[in-house]
Amino acid sequence: MSDTKIIQVGDEVEALCGVCKDATVHVVEVIKNDKITKVMCKSCMASHRFRVADEAGRAKLAEKKATKKVAKIKKPPKTKEQRKWSRVLSKVDAEHPTEYTMGSTYNANDVIEHSKFGVGVVIEVVDPYKVAVVFEQGQKTLVQNRA
Repeated sequence: MSDTKIIQVGDEVEALCGVCKDATVHVVEVIKNDKITKVMCKSCMASHRFRVADEAGRAKLAEKKATKKVAKIKKPPKTKEQRKWSRVLSKVDAEHPTEYTMGSTYNANDVIEHSKFGVGVVIEVVDPYKVAVVFEQGQKTLVQNRA
């Protein structure tokens, strides 16, 4: 008589959980050809394919987790407006922005500091009394040359 236990659906096994990012206790959900194929994590209740909780699997999961963290740090800004603002701001000297006032005159590529919208870059002089400025929240048309 052998001491090997036959695993059945409903049994508990240790497996790697991608959601928990660790080896946790799982419940066997599907067995095909005498192999565990699908499990449910008892910690987070997520169902996924069975991954053996051995050292190689743990190392691979840790590497994937570290790569994801690096990718998050290098992610570009989320919105279209933020991407445009970052791109335009990188092409000009944003160290010393000019404080925005309606009475001043601005040219393309001038960097301004607006009291409500923050730092922006003039991308176009629309007419002698208006300028188009890109801010992090989006593009705005501001007044210029007003006494």
